[in-house]
Amino acid sequence: MDEEHDLKGQPVPGQVGLTQAQIDADIDVDLDLVHLGYQVVARQKEESFAQVWKQHWRGGVWSLAISMALWMEGYDTNVINSFFALPAFEERFGTLVNGKWSVPAKHQTGLSNTTTCGQVVGLLITGLCQERFGMRKTFIGGMILMIGTIFIAVFATDLSMLYGAEFAMGVPWGMFQTLTTAYASEICPINMRGYLAAWASMGWGGGRFISTGVLRAALTYTGDWGWKMPYAVQWMWPVPLIVIVFFAPESPWWLVRQGRMEDAKAVIKRTARPGYYADNEVAGYAEYMRHTDALDRADRAKGSFIDMFRGTNLRRTEIQMGVWVIQQWNGNAITNLTTEFLQAAGMSTTFSFDFTIISNSLSIVGVAVSWVLLRYTGRRPIYVWGIMSIVILNMLIGILGCLKQTTQTAMGLGVLMTLVNFSFHCNLGPVCYTIVGEIPASRLRAQSIAWGRFVYVCSAIVVNFLNPYMISTTAWNWGAKSGWFWVGAGLVCFAWAYLRMPETAGFSFAELDILFANKVPARKFTKVEIRDQFADGLVSEQTPYIVQESKEGPTHVERGQAAVTV
Repeated sequence: MDEEHDLKGQPVPGQVGLTQAQIDADIDVDLDLVHLGYQVVARQKEESFAQVWKQHWRGGVWSLAISMALWMEGYDTNVINSFFALPAFEERFGTLVNGKWSVPAKHQTGLSNTTTCGQVVGLLITGLCQERFGMRKTFIGGMILMIGTIFIAVFATDLSMLYGAEFAMGVPWGMFQTLTTAYASEICPINMRGYLAAWASMGWGGGRFISTGVLRAALTYTGDWGWKMPYAVQWMWPVPLIVIVFFAPESPWWLVRQGRMEDAKAVIKRTARPGYYADNEVAGYAEYMRHTDALDRADRAKGSFIDMFRGTNLRRTEIQMGVWVIQQWNGNAITNLTTEFLQAAGMSTTFSFDFTIISNSLSIVGVAVSWVLLRYTGRRPIYVWGIMSIVILNMLIGILGCLKQTTQTAMGLGVLMTLVNFSFHCNLGPVCYTIVGEIPASRLRAQSIAWGRFVYVCSAIVVNFLNPYMISTTAWNWGAKSGWFWVGAGLVCFAWAYLRMPETAGFSFAELDILFANKVPARKFTKVEIRDQFADGLVSEQTPYIVQESKEGPTHVERGQAAVTV
């Protein structure tokens, strides 16, 4: 880890500052404005939960409204998994086994993974388009595509057409998975971004809750409309969301990266309470964003996918991938087939759907709990110990799976799966979106989140393949014993998170750039003092030199000139 030097060239233990590359990349910065922006960020860090919402509620409302796309996606993606226990769908696309209709495991995995493949295409589109065209245009394009693809599902006549529909709908779903997270990380100040990013998990939990309720109502339908009606309900989302995004502000960080400083200043003012910013503070805040963008470029982050694997961004990409992989492999996946599992244990179809509604409603409560945890606890402990809580619950599920299966054990398993779902939405589910929005360099945020989500959906393909085979009576028939498999997977996730995932709470994007550039170990992010010479007032327009360590010794950098080692 590099050690910072004071203005006399003496080392200051426990401090990190700008690296030589970062200084060279930002020598044309307006120091007075950056210092003013730094003071604005410092003030925002001190704002309480009530204060931050009072001062910045406008930006918060825009982010929450746009995140409704995730309620849509949570509904849509849960429909296909729950269809496998819906009688109308089973009779239309299933086979008769021992006098009972059932969708074969190969088609369960096939339909789920076809959707996932579509999401991969959507993620690629977002990674390429969001930085080029902005969030608003990319979002509206995805919604228009969503409207058209729903037609294929509603009017599907056989499994082949249904496969095509699932792939087509997966494309816009993949687009919205990352658009909303990146926007939440950039539209509002530091103390609000965690809550807004965590809301993504509320969207998926709420969407699943709505979908289970719709499917519960579909039990009373006969014929094809028993499964067509849940698909048709998807049309309720796109048009209102297009209208919302049309009037929403663009990300000020994206505008700065595009060189549109005046537009960025207008958005900064628009998303805060009138009068919040004093004279010239808006310009200072925008200049601080430009300063952060320069630090990104110094760390080989110019905006391409390949930049994610260069320099210090490689470590950030590893963390991004690890956090997303844990979303699939922590053990929460056992709850995806709660309805089918309860039916296999002898519960009625109606009861199993009612039970799933209860479980999904707790998802919403769990995200509310996560907001409390985010206020008083860092991201790292929530994530690390959240994994361990699910490991313990899966161990209990595995133990019950080894006992004689009765109505009592089935109810116990249902309760434990509900607790797994609740725990996931208290910690891993929402906090994931907070972390993945904060970890990347600003110029790579859209691409990095898209890449991480790509890794996530690739993991989902494997998990979606394994899950039905573990549970299905016509395949491996592990039942609740599959909890032991998820115990092992969860322990691997715990080990990685403990060793490699840093704390990101309370740091500005510029401060995170400095921490990564100095290669600070994950467990020491909160134990070092960060000094940004361009922003903290140690350097002014009249200060001719800055002192920074290099391999050859202290380096004097004169403003407006290249670095010279002395």
